[in-house]
Parts: sequence; C-alpha cells; structure tokens
Amino acid sequence: MWKTICMLTAVSLSPVCFGAPKKSGRLIALNQREISNITPEVIQNRFFTKRLRAEVGASAGVVLNESYSQTMISGARVGLFLTEKLGIEYNFNRLKSSDSSDLLALRAQEVCIDKECKSIEPSFNRLNRVNQLQLVTSPIYGKINLFDSVILYSDLTLSAGFARIDTTQGEKWGFTPSIGQRFYFSRHFSFRIDVTDIYLKETLKYGNLEKSNWRHNWTALAGLSVFLNSGEG
Repeated sequence: MWKTICMLTAVSLSPVCFGAPKKSGRLIALNQREISNITPEVIQNRFFTKRLRAEVGASAGVVLNESYSQTMISGARVGLFLTEKLGIEYNFNRLKSSDSSDLLALRAQEVCIDKECKSIEPSFNRLNRVNQLQLVTSPIYGKINLFDSVILYSDLTLSAGFARIDTTQGEKWGFTPSIGQRFYFSRHFSFRIDVTDIYLKETLKYGNLEKSNWRHNWTALAGLSVFLNSGEG
C-alpha cells in the first residue's frame, strides 16, 4: 500500500506527463514545458484568422443620443489586421437627418416679446459625413456552441482614432473610441456590430451669446464584412 501511495505521489510531482496523445499505440511522455507550449494552441485554436487579410464591408445604423434629429447612417469600410490582435481600419459614413417630433413640437410654440412673436428654434449641430481612421485591437476571442450543432466564432474589438467630420457648422476634427463584436460564419464572411462615440467640439447659440462645448455623438452600426484574401491561413 505504501509503495502504491509513494508511486502515485512521485508521478504527480514528476515534470513528466504520460497523459498526452497517443502515437503508434503508445503514450507520449511530455515534460511541463512542452505541455505549456501546446496548451494555448489547443485552447486558442482559431478556425478564422485575420492576420494580413484585407477586409471590406458595409454597414448601417443610427445616432443614439439626439434630441432634435433622427439620423440614419450608411457607410463602408476597409481594413487590415497586421497581427491577430492589432489592425488598422478606415471608415466612411454618410448621415441623413430629419427633424424629430420634439423639434417640430418646439417650433410650433411661439415666444412673444413686446408684441413680437417668434417660433422657438433651438441651436444644435448635425453631422453629415464622417471620415474615420481607427487603430483596432482584438483582445478577446471566443467560441459559442449553439445547440451542439453550430460553432460560432467571435471577436470582441476595441478601437480608437480620429475623424474628419462634416457638420452643419463646418468641418471639424473629432475623437472616435469604439467597441464592437464580430461573428464569423465562414473564413471569408462575418457579421459585426459596433458602437462608436464621435466626440467633437461644437458651438451653440443662446440668444446673442455663443458657447463652445464638447459633445458625445453615440452611433450604433451593424453590417457585413468580407475578407478578400487568405492571408497566412
């Protein structure tokens, strides 16, 4: 009995493992360093790789936090991942705005001063076009098993960059932090969702006064991407 306990203890403390895959009907002995080298390959095996693959895509969405406008967005993008976790991307988005119900209700009201009545016209800024250059990182990669029938691969992406923005107040520069999720259906096609903050400085009028302030313009986009080449995969 003691011999058996000592043998099991010795095996558990040994740097050699006999639980590795079989080769020619026999177990292969691996040391701890070899196990630590192969484990990430097994756990992080990527069915879909992005490195050195050109990506093009189209998307559509809305601006989320507007008071006086309802804005629809359509756009296109092109990108390239230099590694599996780091890439660059250019986005062009066109925004089409219409008056919101709140703005129409506000304009229907009048303010009378010294028998002179005027409708209320708030001061606000609308976005027309956005040219955006982003640095993209993909820190989290995952696989989802759907009902034991489909394996869905996905990436969580974080990005930040600069944008040249055409607005009703003229051309402006802005910052564009973003978070997104990509779902891969094959080695060449993916569906993605992105939430971006177009952070820019604008000038608003209050009577005869003008005030400049920084504004967050949150956008939500969904679209498809196509990878044109095979890269290293």
